[in-house]
Amino acid sequence: MDFIYNAFGAMLKFFTSISGGYYAVALIFYALVFKIVFLPFAIKQQKNQIKMAKLTPKIELIKAKYRGRTDQVTMRKQQEEIMQLQQQEGYNPLSGCLPMLLQLPIIIWLYKVIRMPLTYIMGMSDVDVINFWNKFNPDNLYQNQTFNQIDQIHLVSQMKDAGMTAVGGEALPNFTLFGFDLGIEPSDMFWPLILIPVFAAAFQWFQMWITKKVNGNANAVVGQDPQTGASMKIMDIIMPLITLFIAYGFSAMMGLYWIFQSILGIAQTLILAKVMPMPRYTEEQLKAMRKEQKAVEKAQKSLLKQNPKYRSLHYIDADDYDDLPTLKTKDTKKSNTKSVNSMDIPEIKD
Repeated sequence: MDFIYNAFGAMLKFFTSISGGYYAVALIFYALVFKIVFLPFAIKQQKNQIKMAKLTPKIELIKAKYRGRTDQVTMRKQQEEIMQLQQQEGYNPLSGCLPMLLQLPIIIWLYKVIRMPLTYIMGMSDVDVINFWNKFNPDNLYQNQTFNQIDQIHLVSQMKDAGMTAVGGEALPNFTLFGFDLGIEPSDMFWPLILIPVFAAAFQWFQMWITKKVNGNANAVVGQDPQTGASMKIMDIIMPLITLFIAYGFSAMMGLYWIFQSILGIAQTLILAKVMPMPRYTEEQLKAMRKEQKAVEKAQKSLLKQNPKYRSLHYIDADDYDDLPTLKTKDTKKSNTKSVNSMDIPEIKD
């Protein structure tokens, strides 16, 4: 995995060099690159949402058919019909999770690169990092603890405080922006870095809100399912809180990266909504569709009344019938009616 970290480090180092040495500015380019890389997934997700929006009237009609019945059998049948409709139309409700799952390891890799700039950005060996750590931290010497536990961001700050600007001809990473050291953790209650986790959580919530806003009917249909709607509302709260917690305890650089990602995500959502707009249906249109469905159902019932009903003598479940089917037989001497269950079974002779 080191080659991935080294590649990320080289990328951030290059972006830092073209951004005047500001590491925070380099994160904007970094976030932009990966937003472009994941653009095909975002386009696919948008197309999937459009499919869902087009299915809205059909799903509404299915729900209208079962409205007023809340027993488990009916609800299961309704859900089966909706899932069957989604499969027929090529809609996958889980497709929206793919971009998020793919971005998660990248965020983890980025965090490690930011946490260990001397190793992955400057390419220093573990021995050199340990020697510098022992030099500037004589009261907390490296003694067989995990190498990843060394706080390299804090070590960079110590090296700069000692007047060092470069090591072996390589400039030390610059974590400052507008005079503030973004390598510090907001949990140290350093003002105004404490605002970064708040902004990271707020922008993430706003991104989710704007996504639902532009998706319109696609999310409205999902929201009508009480369980699904409640789950989505809970996720709208939990996800920003998780971001707030993580950004509060890690380097301010991580929270800043999430802010950039959310801003770019909002811009991407608005652009895709403009280029690939969602089909929308007014409540009047949905009512007209329900009315049309009722007319079709009424015509079908009328047609069934006109045509004779045919029932097989073989049945699987007696609950399928109001009265058990009967078989009418005519004898040469008399006419009688025999129940299927009480029929005389002819004897089979060899």
